Amino acid sequence: MRTTPNKTGKNVRPAKKYTQSRLAVGSSPSKFVKCPKCEMPYSPNSTRDIAAHKSFHDLVLKGRKWQKKWGVAVLPASNEITSSIHSSHITEGIFKVRPDNLQEVNAMMEIMTMVNNELHAPQDENTFWMEEDITGAAFVYVKGDRAVGAVTMEGLDDTRGRWMIYRSQKIVPKVLPKFELGISRIWVCRTQRGKNIATKLLEAARANTIKDRVVSKQFVAWSQPTDAGGKLASKYNSVKHKSGELLLPCYI
Repeated sequence: MRTTPNKTGKNVRPAKKYTQSRLAVGSSPSKFVKCPKCEMPYSPNSTRDIAAHKSFHDLVLKGRKWQKKWGVAVLPASNEITSSIHSSHITEGIFKVRPDNLQEVNAMMEIMTMVNNELHAPQDENTFWMEEDITGAAFVYVKGDRAVGAVTMEGLDDTRGRWMIYRSQKIVPKVLPKFELGISRIWVCRTQRGKNIATKLLEAARANTIKDRVVSKQFVAWSQPTDAGGKLASKYNSVKHKSGELLLPCYI
């Protein structure tokens, strides 16, 4: 498969695009169905569609296949992860993706493409964590042979911080709080949600994005959180204003 260089000069394989084909038999148009679990529309009459749906279905529900040799094992700030993190046969743990490992990068890019599609987010924000002159990192939560969760973090300058009112999702005007790290994307596959994986990823990320530093929760911000992301943010590091409103740390 053709590869394209990113800003660091590395050849990153374009992530798979899960799109349905258009198969017509005679003059009859193809009938499309929408999977009730992964929500992908596809044609049950198309071999290519069926294969694409199976791949996408597994990715959304079960996570991305992840090889044991990929990534560097890390501990979250609160040491909540299983003690098997120290074992050479880790069955569950958090791993930092190495920007100089093409296989890890391509696997992470495939996850991010799917996440952005789910969030209707731009696809041009996937590679900052690979850049040498930018503070950033990508982490995955691995169970068995699959990455079932992922988070990407980026360093923030003093101009990007904002407060968002949780109830109305409106930005507080003329206030520029200072945050150090931004949560660009965070995702957990559908069969693993509700198991505290997102929180464990955040704990690991703030302890391992900046070398030899654990960034306090109060200096971590969210990028345009969705409803689900807003709920997580409200529990993780929101601040209650004297007005009674709950404020979420965000950035633009």
